[in-house]
Amino acid sequence: MEVLFYATNKQDLYLKVQQHSGLDLIIVDLIASDVQGLEVYEYLHKNHPDLRVIAFTSLSSPILVENLLAMGVKGYVNKNQDSEDLLEAIRLVWEGGVYLPDDYAFLSKQNRVGTAITLTAKELTIMQYIIREFTTADIAGELKLSVNTVENHRKNIFSKLDVSNVAGMVREASKLGHIN
Repeated sequence: MEVLFYATNKQDLYLKVQQHSGLDLIIVDLIASDVQGLEVYEYLHKNHPDLRVIAFTSLSSPILVENLLAMGVKGYVNKNQDSEDLLEAIRLVWEGGVYLPDDYAFLSKQNRVGTAITLTAKELTIMQYIIREFTTADIAGELKLSVNTVENHRKNIFSKLDVSNVAGMVREASKLGHIN
């Protein structure tokens, strides 16, 4: 095994993945200044489905890990784990397995049910405005949408995240990596 490249933003990552078409495995952090949520993992899954991906992040929640697995990620390592765990994840994923810490063993592929929570680009934008305490009318004005359209997006966000209020939305959005 050898390290072929490092990338510091998503465009750099996308370019380098294209340039190194023979990649077998990639380790990707969840948080970057130019990344919203799980978009990098969605991109890799869609455009490079054979590439084995390990998520390496300081974020942790069963919902996040379940979504990563549903997107085809083969390993999840929290930055608070021992460095030996990352090496074990690399070895296991390299050999075709799936690596999860013991805390998330219940999410193993054969036991998982459901699909990833996917918010649309518009829902992500509206959610960011809500988090920044914009009113529905303010959001409608900023995005040149009707108040009813913004309310429908808001309801869809709450439904997809299975929450009933803004506090719950913020909590779940944070778990999913939508809040940096």
